[in-house]
Amino acid sequence: MFKFSFGTEIIAGDHVLDNIGKNALQYGKRALIVTDKGVRQHGLLEPIERSLQDAGIEYFIFDEVVSNPTIQNVQESYRFFQQHQCDFIIGVGGGSPLDTAKSVAVVATNGGSIADYEGSNLVQNPVLPVLTVPSTVGTGAEVTCATVISDPTRNFKFVVFSDKMYPTQAYLDPRMVENLPAPLCGATGMDALTHALESYISRGANPITDSMAIHVIGMIGRYLRPAVAGDREARFQMLVASCMAGIVDVAAGLGLVHALANTMGGYFPVHHGVANAILLPHVMKFNLIANPKKFTDIAVALGEKVDGLSEREAAELAVKAVQKLSLDVGIPNNLREVGITDDMIPQMAKDSLSAIDRPPNPRVNSLADLEALYRVAFDYQP
Repeated sequence: MFKFSFGTEIIAGDHVLDNIGKNALQYGKRALIVTDKGVRQHGLLEPIERSLQDAGIEYFIFDEVVSNPTIQNVQESYRFFQQHQCDFIIGVGGGSPLDTAKSVAVVATNGGSIADYEGSNLVQNPVLPVLTVPSTVGTGAEVTCATVISDPTRNFKFVVFSDKMYPTQAYLDPRMVENLPAPLCGATGMDALTHALESYISRGANPITDSMAIHVIGMIGRYLRPAVAGDREARFQMLVASCMAGIVDVAAGLGLVHALANTMGGYFPVHHGVANAILLPHVMKFNLIANPKKFTDIAVALGEKVDGLSEREAAELAVKAVQKLSLDVGIPNNLREVGITDDMIPQMAKDSLSAIDRPPNPRVNSLADLEALYRVAFDYQP
């Protein structure tokens, strides 16, 4: 038996943001825009503001979201929401603003702190309407019913997951990513690949998620390199691929890459997409024996030729394809290069045992396995 559900309306294409104000009238007349200073300074809010103004919707901008938002950051955003008595929320940016927007929507109707809802399905009341506008090609947060928040007191990133948290609408407008810096395009694109790949081999995978995930893997193999090079159509296709990857990662679950990367993010301020990309090939090697057929599918989707090879040889090409893609889009070679220190590896491995993304991993694993994966990724040289 398997279940598949999805609760977000996706609106994609050129200039779709021109209609966000008209569409939002059904949710109220006062909007909170949750974003960060980079998004605002680069003018990405302008089409949204124009559309809201044309529709007669009053809006208030909270641009204090930090990378890897904390419980306190969510509370600050919620206080701003209360101060201006908003009816609904528009999250604009990468995963941090979108997760913050969803978190505020939870607290606004359920009370307390977002930390009160850590785990699965603890949100009791329907949340406020949230409209999401992604400005990267990786997180998929615009369509997920989850949020990832940092708790500095525990050096821990926790997940709040609830089917009540699906954003109401997601707007995929190519203008939002056409000027995305190449390194960020590469890092977030590899994040999307990790979502699709882990979902494809997850214990929770089903025929619906499989069909979407393998298609997304193929899209990313085709479009990420030209997207990093600046091709506008490729960037839009990556925006779509990232969104689809977000849908399947919620439905199927993830695995050890996210378990290790999220735990590491609680201790070190490394970009989540970069952390995923560095860890991904090493976790793939570890997981390969659990489902070599699916790894062969991944190799083919990424353009590798497998004719005449054994299943094991074909499956190993999936790892090599991911390594080549990471190299081409500028991902660092190892964890040392992004500031991780090896003295924290034992503690991070221990913390990863309780990560919410660990159970769906296709191969059973132990504390020793987790520590070994961190260590091989720490000094790896291609």
